[in-house]
Amino acid sequence: MNLLNHNPVVFWLIILNYVFVVYSLHHLVFKSHYNLNQRLTWMAVLWIVPIVGPAIYWFAWNRRSI
Repeated sequence: MNLLNHNPVVFWLIILNYVFVVYSLHHLVFKSHYNLNQRLTWMAVLWIVPIVGPAIYWFAWNRRSI
């Protein structure tokens, strides 16, 4: 069964979610100033919590930057 042919909206939402997760991981590893334990915790949140994980990360990052 091909997901793209049956549900193209779901397919693109899944792809968009993974792009957002990868971008958040890149930011977390290369551009943040968290210590190792905090980075590992955020990595787990980004991969385990599907949709709201990246949103929580960016919300926390913006709150930390203020």
